Parts: sequence; C-alpha cells; structure tokens
Amino acid sequence: MERKIDVLGCTLWTDRLYRVEPYRMLFQWVKDEGNGIYSVGMASILAALAYPLYSIKIKPVGTKLEYDEALAIIEAGKRVATFPTPLSGIVVDVNEEVIKNPELINKKPYSSWIAKLKATNLEEVKNLQSAKEIVKTVKDFIILEDVDCSIVEE
Repeated sequence: MERKIDVLGCTLWTDRLYRVEPYRMLFQWVKDEGNGIYSVGMASILAALAYPLYSIKIKPVGTKLEYDEALAIIEAGKRVATFPTPLSGIVVDVNEEVIKNPELINKKPYSSWIAKLKATNLEEVKNLQSAKEIVKTVKDFIILEDVDCSIVEE
C-alpha cells in the first residue's frame, strides 16, 4: 500500500526517496526497482513549478551519467532547464509516453517516471532522503514561493 504525505496540497509518496535542493528548485523522486535499477521522476511540487510542461528530451538508453549531469532537458512555460540525474548510472530505460505527452508528468508525477538508471555508485543512494525527512523543507519552500500543487492531479 502506497502511503502519501500531504504538505500544503503537495504530495510526497513514502515509497520513494527524494533529492531536494530548494535553492535550485529541484525536487526529484527515486524509486528502487530492484537489482540496482532506480526509476527517477519529478515530485509533485516540481511538477507544479514546471507547469505547463511542453517537452522533455531524455538521454538515450546506454548513456552513462555521473551524478548531477543532465538526464533530460525540459521545456516548461517560458523556461528550458536541465533535469539532472540524482544518481550516477547508465540509462536502461526511458519513458516514451512522457516524451510523447509531457503533460503526463504534470497530471501524474509519481506514475510518470522519466528514466530508469542502473546505479553505478550505490553510496549516492545514502544521500537521498525519505518523504518524512523532507516535509519541513518542502513546506517552507511552498510558503516562500507560493506553490500551488492543486494544478497537479495526482
């Protein structure tokens, strides 16, 4: 059963780990899929900040990435930004559905993974945080930036 934590209308799913860097407006989730494979996506707060999402270009399968290198390029509103990888690894799968329909990330940020990585440095997983650990940071950011997650459906 997936448990969710509501933070002023933004949702955090407890079956994920998170990379949160508010000064970069970076809120990512990472889900352990087993065998060293991790799916990566946007937390609902980032999906709200990136609304509307017009396009996403994801690095192809087989690409080797070091921590914080661009995993994808997103175009949202009037901004183009990189979506850095939260873990070093090799891209083993990309979500073709979100490439075709980027708004899926806005509508279902936790169901719409962006890519799956085969982690090459499992020590980096220790730097990720649980949903409970990031509640205060997320809450403070929502208040500071007046983020409205009601535009995100999930």
